Amino acid sequence: MRNVKKISFLLMMMLLLTVMAGCGSSTVAQLEDGVFSGVGQGHNAEIQTEVTVEDGKIKDIEVISHKETPVLSDSIFGELKDMMVEHNSTNIDTVSGATITSVGFRNAVRNALEQAGATDEYLEQGKKISLRFGVADEEKEYDVVVVGAGGAGMIAAIEAKSQGVNVAIIEKNPFVGGNTLVSGGEFNAPNSWVQELMGVEDSVEQYIEDTLSGGDYEGNEELVRIMAENISADGEWLRDYVEVEFIEDYLMHFGGHSVPRAIYPIGGSGIELIQKLERKVHEMEIPLYTKTKANDLIVDENNRVIGVSAENPEGNMINFYGTNGVVLTTGGFGANLEMVQKYNDVIDDRYKSTNQKGATGDGVYMAQEVGADVTDMAFVQTYPTCNPLTGHLSYVADTRFDGAILVNKGGERFVEEMDRRDVISEAILAQEDTFGYLMWDETIRNNSNMDSYLTEFENLEKYGLVVKADTIEEAAAFFEIDAETLKSTIERYNGFVEKGEDEDFQRRGNLAALKEGPYYIQQVTPAIHHTMGGLRINGDAQVISTEGEWIEGLYAAGEVTGGVHGKNRLGGNAISDLIVFGRIAGRNAAQ
Repeated sequence: MRNVKKISFLLMMMLLLTVMAGCGSSTVAQLEDGVFSGVGQGHNAEIQTEVTVEDGKIKDIEVISHKETPVLSDSIFGELKDMMVEHNSTNIDTVSGATITSVGFRNAVRNALEQAGATDEYLEQGKKISLRFGVADEEKEYDVVVVGAGGAGMIAAIEAKSQGVNVAIIEKNPFVGGNTLVSGGEFNAPNSWVQELMGVEDSVEQYIEDTLSGGDYEGNEELVRIMAENISADGEWLRDYVEVEFIEDYLMHFGGHSVPRAIYPIGGSGIELIQKLERKVHEMEIPLYTKTKANDLIVDENNRVIGVSAENPEGNMINFYGTNGVVLTTGGFGANLEMVQKYNDVIDDRYKSTNQKGATGDGVYMAQEVGADVTDMAFVQTYPTCNPLTGHLSYVADTRFDGAILVNKGGERFVEEMDRRDVISEAILAQEDTFGYLMWDETIRNNSNMDSYLTEFENLEKYGLVVKADTIEEAAAFFEIDAETLKSTIERYNGFVEKGEDEDFQRRGNLAALKEGPYYIQQVTPAIHHTMGGLRINGDAQVISTEGEWIEGLYAAGEVTGGVHGKNRLGGNAISDLIVFGRIAGRNAAQ
């Protein structure tokens, strides 16, 4: 009898504990109904959301405002929202390659839920949920498979599809764009419609000479000529067929070019190119599989490349067969410091990187496994005017192309501002504090495209990396620059502007005086920007083996390839390269 009572008591206690646990769980999960606002710090600025709670659960999430990169943020916000609503939880994985943006969105939603009564316990409840993207879950077969959904990849896919074949794109990131998305988007073209409108005299031969000399004549002249002879027509294709919009009465004059020839997209970034390319991909109904990482190329018994083996987010291996060919457009390896230092031991930990995190050399590794040759791997370019804290390329610093001067802590100019990127980078790192200080006035600011980069300017101000001041002395004091020497430097430089010749550094391009306040000074430093080396290709964008033969079925375009730029890439030539050889690769793979 005692045993029965004892067992009954234990059962009652267990039942009571279970009920109490259940009550505690429902208390944690309960939220107040209504619409609540929240903010979280994103990559560029605050992300503002409105969260609708209904029946104590997350019903809807709306992004009210943000200044994150379009394309990238669209896919991230959509995926995170769907998962949070489905699981009634903010305990979701961040997005690899866009961690700050995804954390900012998540914090904005959490901040809103706190207004609805959410506790820390509620926000952290349950197991962290993995993101689920729409990807392949079974073997696929196409005529052409493109690996990489950056600029080169989407151009190759569009061109192949226009030849009447079935094409698919696979992309390891959850978003498209690659380095093109985070670039300025400008591309050089001789005898373009913009040059004609503006009366700029240019020639294919001059463009070839500028590109070859800019790369210390290490570039493949055949490839450079193909780029130079095709880019103007291909630029018109991009404008007319893909409907990318450009500023029709403005050309950027990059360092190393004899004349201004860089066509400038609206918005002043690669976002315009990627948005329009992605739209065209969807219009043409080209399957695009994101978060699908290519691991190995598939070859047949004759060593012809016939597909690629890739891993989906669930960890399953999926074979994508391309009966006509595979096009590698996976980008360079500027985000893979170990690989960079393998080929260039001069690059050290002083350098951050401008590259998106997916630029890790995957395509080079895969192609080498099937016998591909590489070229120019030691040629790694740094961009001279980057954010010292993050390594991000600074578009505010494009004032350099509109007349801004570079000085050091002593207030002296030390390099030609329009020289090659590698020359300016080395000159900056040779300064005592390894920084350069870019200076401009209000006139130069108004002649630039600064209004496109106000968000970046505000962030630079926030972290003390740029100053706007009424006087030269006040601007110099902010960075502890020698004000008297700086004033003398500016006076001397303004004298050169009046003469029309820079006697100290023979600066190219238009000279502009610094006379009108307010004055601006920005602290800059170099970062790894572009890898000129990569897979060896011929003029048909076919990948060449270590034995000098085409690896049948394998094509490549964009920064995954080497040979076009030689030792140093001139500004604006990366986009020219990927447009021309992206089209060639897609066209030839289709055939």
